[in-house]
Amino acid sequence: MTARLRVFRDAQDLAETLADETAALLTDAIAARGRATMALPGGRTPTPFLTALGRRDVDWSRVTATLVDDRWLPPESPDSNAATLHATLLAAAPAIRFVPLYTGAATPEEGEAACAEALRVLDGPFDLMVTGMGEDGHVASLFPDAPGLAAAWEGPAPCRAMRSPTAPHPRMTLTLPRLLDSRRIVVLITGGAKRAVLEQARAAGPEDAMPVRALLRRGGPDTMVCWAP
Repeated sequence: MTARLRVFRDAQDLAETLADETAALLTDAIAARGRATMALPGGRTPTPFLTALGRRDVDWSRVTATLVDDRWLPPESPDSNAATLHATLLAAAPAIRFVPLYTGAATPEEGEAACAEALRVLDGPFDLMVTGMGEDGHVASLFPDAPGLAAAWEGPAPCRAMRSPTAPHPRMTLTLPRLLDSRRIVVLITGGAKRAVLEQARAAGPEDAMPVRALLRRGGPDTMVCWAP
C-alpha cells in the first residue's frame, strides 16, 4: 500500500495546509512544463479547501482543471459539482481553464464521446487529483454497486457514464485509469464515520467492493489520505 495517512487538527487546518501545498505544486508544474492540470471534487467536504485554494497566489491562467465526477445536471443546478467549483475556486480564480464533464446531452451515455473529446486538452498525468470518499468506499462516481463499474475500471476511455441504485442522478465519472494517472493523489475526508470506512478499506478485500482501495493500493508514491475529525 503506497498511500500515507495525514491527520489534521480540524477541517480548516486541512483546507489551509492542502491549499498551500497545492499552490506550491501547481507553481512547480508551471515552472517545469509551462502549465498545470488538476482534477477536483465537488460536494460539501472539499468546499473549504477549494475556497482556500482560490486565495493562493498562482498563475491561474496556466492552470487547467476538471472534475473527478459530476451529476448529469446543468451547472446552474445546486446539486451540480460544477456549481460548487464555480462558487468557490473559479469565483476567486476565473482565469483557470475549466473543462466541465456535463455536455448538455440528454443522458451521460449520449454525452460520453463529447466529454472524452473535451478532456483531451488534459493530456498526460494530472499534476493533482483530489477526490472524496463515500461511506460505501466509492471515489469519484465509481460506486461498488454500479452496473457500469467494470467498464470504468479499465481501458483507455477517460470518462464513463455511471448509474447507481443508491445514488441520485446519473453521473459522468473519470475512469479508474484516468484517476490513477496523476502525479499526486489526495483522498480528502473528514469525520469519524469516514475514518472508520477508511480503516475498513485499508484492510484486505477486493478493490471493486470498495473502489477507494484501488487508489490506496495502486496510487503512485505521492498518494495520501488527508483526514480531519
